[in-house]
Amino acid sequence: LKTGDDGQGISRWESCHSISVFLHMLFQEHKDTRLLRRWFHKRLQIELNDISTRSAAGRLIQEIRIRDLSLGTKFPRINAVRVENVEMSEDKNVFEKITFLIDMDYTGGFETSIDVTTVFGKKANLSVKLSKLAGMVRVILSRKPYNHWTFSFISTPELATEVSSQIQGHQLKRLIPLIKESIRRALQRKHVWPNYKIRYRPLFPNPFLQPSPPLSAFMHVKIEGGLEVTVLQGTRLKASLLEKDPSCYAVYCTATLDYRPFLQNVTDVAHSLNVMLTFSRHDMVTPIGLVFEKTAVNASGNRPVRVAIVEEGSLADKAAFKPGDTLLAINNVPIRSERQVHRFLQQTLGDLLVLVDRNLDDIDDDILKDPDVLVGTTGENEEPFVCLGEVAPPRAKTPERRSVSPGSDSTCFL
Repeated sequence: LKTGDDGQGISRWESCHSISVFLHMLFQEHKDTRLLRRWFHKRLQIELNDISTRSAAGRLIQEIRIRDLSLGTKFPRINAVRVENVEMSEDKNVFEKITFLIDMDYTGGFETSIDVTTVFGKKANLSVKLSKLAGMVRVILSRKPYNHWTFSFISTPELATEVSSQIQGHQLKRLIPLIKESIRRALQRKHVWPNYKIRYRPLFPNPFLQPSPPLSAFMHVKIEGGLEVTVLQGTRLKASLLEKDPSCYAVYCTATLDYRPFLQNVTDVAHSLNVMLTFSRHDMVTPIGLVFEKTAVNASGNRPVRVAIVEEGSLADKAAFKPGDTLLAINNVPIRSERQVHRFLQQTLGDLLVLVDRNLDDIDDDILKDPDVLVGTTGENEEPFVCLGEVAPPRAKTPERRSVSPGSDSTCFL
């Protein structure tokens, strides 16, 4: 990077023929595997659903389903690549952000066949083949705000497609130009700079679908010395509630220490950790033992799937589910509805990795709950902390079993 033409980390264009051959060999061996085909099928289905909902034709479409999928015969060829920009950390030892420019083209013949159901009940078939896709691509790898990568074309790429459509056995040649234009607009709207999508896999793990470290993982950290807290400023205080003489009132704040980090004093604000559970199911007869409570739509527009009751001795109880758990993901697939949870847990045999969001009060950590274990200024038990002022009363223990109100709806798997 230091040998760039301008001395700023911008390298010369380099040929990547050997890399193209290497990637083509890997694609040749994995193009027919179940894992790769399922990944392409899922991504393509998402793109088709987006096109149908954002276009005018989507008002007439009831369902789009992929009937056949062919990944083609070739992997995209990388003609040349260079480093466009590099950002280093303050100590100059770690890359914070790297931007690559890649000249690529694809002529592998990716093809798919789609079944479309209209609102009038008629069936239509659509076949799309990608003959050519070529252009300049910007690939960014960044560590801010977390590890991710992006992929987008610098300008509108050269796109050539072959489209055939028919409904009830009749060819619809007039719709072909509209379909091609919809594909081009979708590509321009989502994958041409400055538009891009933050991606994680397969280069990085999704930071939102990772379990939190256990609380006992910080037990080895020795706490030494003292802690001094200085309040610099207080804002948004309702001074209008005071009377004319402010000297009759005192403004104060409270700082507390607890055996759990970020433990709150407000009952309606919860702090939680992400916990990974292993749910095992080896037959279709044994009940799951979960009851979900009715929840409101959150700020992101999704309706959380929260556990209300865990039946004792059930599969969910053996997997360590607890009332109040919010299901986030199953096998790295984000959870958005109870129907999705039912499909995973009820219709899948084997082990499933379930990521749940659990309140700190429900975390099992008997070592941290022991009131006799006090950490002193030297990290030993003989010199405990000195409490100044009144000691806050302990919080009431959250009941282990939570029930749903009589008027609320719930979904029970039995």
